[in-house]
Amino acid sequence: MFLDENEIEEQIESEANKLYEQHIKTAIKVGIIQKTEMDNLNKLKVDLLISDDVAKDIYERNANEIVKKYIDEFINNERYSPEDENQIQKIASNLGVNLSINAETAYSLKKYRLYWQLENAEIPEIQSDITIQKSEKLYFSTFIKWLEQRRVTKRYNYGGPTARIKLAKGVYYRLGSLGVQRTTEDVWQTIDTGQMYLSNKRLIFMGTKGSKTIQINKIFDIKPYRNGVDIQKDSGKSPFLEFEDNVDIFSMILYRLMHE
Repeated sequence: MFLDENEIEEQIESEANKLYEQHIKTAIKVGIIQKTEMDNLNKLKVDLLISDDVAKDIYERNANEIVKKYIDEFINNERYSPEDENQIQKIASNLGVNLSINAETAYSLKKYRLYWQLENAEIPEIQSDITIQKSEKLYFSTFIKWLEQRRVTKRYNYGGPTARIKLAKGVYYRLGSLGVQRTTEDVWQTIDTGQMYLSNKRLIFMGTKGSKTIQINKIFDIKPYRNGVDIQKDSGKSPFLEFEDNVDIFSMILYRLMHE
């Protein structure tokens, strides 16, 4: 079976595009392209009879993939510093492409930029709607459930003999006497609900039944979960603060305050 003239031309064009793309990948693989390399690509484009539009499309697609590779590295590292952001801008500028980031990627970069800030720079303050000390800075606020462990009775077990005699349909006489066994265990119970605030000095809870305060220096450990944070105090009852939004942010701020 022989190829017709159009099929031959398409195959030649496809091979030329592949060869051009291979040279582009080599030229921009480190995120930098020198003028001499760009001149060589322009010459190769002419030699391979590739149109300007096709060449531009091939180049921009590969250049954007290089930029995306660097962005993905920062996202995988879960940190995005100002230096990282400058590097991305510099790579995009050097390669001559417009930095285009989709909504999902932009959200991840914003979150990991905040992660970096919470660990390395000034913690962002929020406006206070409660009275705090002059030297106090407010960093976080959210509505929570305040839980504490309580020992409760779960059930009563029959502790006597298991033998029985049928007296009537559905009615049995048990041999021996009834022995009641009390079974208890510690469970989390909601003590109160309300607004929780985190400052540079303390954790403040304004509940419907009253207010509570935990000094930061009285907290020796925290255990973050998807639905809240277990606060381990050096004395007294250790609460579980139940909430779901920005548990990661709250935990990072509190952890930093605990170790300053």
